[in-house]
Amino acid sequence: MKVKKYRAMNINTRGQKLLHYLLISPKARVWRHTLLIMALASVSFNQIYVIFQHGIPVLGGKLYLIALSVFVTYLVVAYYNIYVLIPKYLIQKKYMLYGIGISVSVILLLWVQNTIEDITRSLLGETGIDYFSSVTWVNNISSFCTISLCLAGGAITVLLKHWMQENQHVSQLEKMHIQSEVEQLKEQVNPQLLFNILDKTGRLAEEEPDESSRMLFKLSQLLRYQLYDCSRNTVLLDAEIHFLANYLSLEQMYSRQFEYEISSEGAVKRLFIPPLLFIPFVQWCVMQVYKQDKRNSIHLVFNADREQVQFSCNHDNEAIPGEGDFSRIRQRLSFLYKTNYSLSFTEHSIQLTLKQAES
Repeated sequence: MKVKKYRAMNINTRGQKLLHYLLISPKARVWRHTLLIMALASVSFNQIYVIFQHGIPVLGGKLYLIALSVFVTYLVVAYYNIYVLIPKYLIQKKYMLYGIGISVSVILLLWVQNTIEDITRSLLGETGIDYFSSVTWVNNISSFCTISLCLAGGAITVLLKHWMQENQHVSQLEKMHIQSEVEQLKEQVNPQLLFNILDKTGRLAEEEPDESSRMLFKLSQLLRYQLYDCSRNTVLLDAEIHFLANYLSLEQMYSRQFEYEISSEGAVKRLFIPPLLFIPFVQWCVMQVYKQDKRNSIHLVFNADREQVQFSCNHDNEAIPGEGDFSRIRQRLSFLYKTNYSLSFTEHSIQLTLKQAES
């Protein structure tokens, strides 16, 4: 027995919600900038206090102005990195230019801070910085590396935000694509069947008016479901089963080439699913019936509980769907259920399991 299986594993995406809110949401923008400013202010005042704490009696309130000056230098470089270097070079994948821009910015930052420190030492009557001493070089190199790493960390955060925005945009495009797939499914069910049923009812109107009325009634139910219920994101599983019953009933009344049976167990009247998930498989079975001369049977089985929905389409056909037969429905299932589904084919059956998302 040949079996083709398409299985997947559960993915937990809860941890992305908080990060998504902090990085993407416009409501959190003030908090993002507030945290950045508070961090830079803390570093600036701590730096100045450590260097000039011995001169506090002489400097007095000027110490706060000096710390404010250092804070402004950090602020300028940080926002220059966020709003100029990252979008202009890093996001555009011009990594060398971005590295040069970061290096030049940090060197200018250190030069301005050394100048501020020189001026402060002159106010205290101390000698200025010896730029050629080994201690000064070590301090500057250490500061250069530390500040560069901090700016790189900020760049990673901005890149993550950019990636999440792009991913959200792609998801929206995929959603639009899936919605268009649903519309195409509606069109596939409607035209040929509608033409066949109207033609059949026209011929039966005088000879078998009751049969003609039943066919038109079922057709109206089928069209009502497609026009109204399928416009929503989810429908009751029981409503989807009723739709499949109407579809198979109409096909049977038109062709008289097969028998069908639908059985269901469990919470089919309480679970919601995306519309038109099962119709491609049922249509495939009906198409295989029309390709054969012998009479066939189709048996649909639904079993639902709080954890999953199991669907089985059993048929008499020996054909197995090819790789391209259900490419669209596989894409739709992957988008809707990620990896929380399994799909398998055998010579006489199609098996689909939909795992419900964890609450």
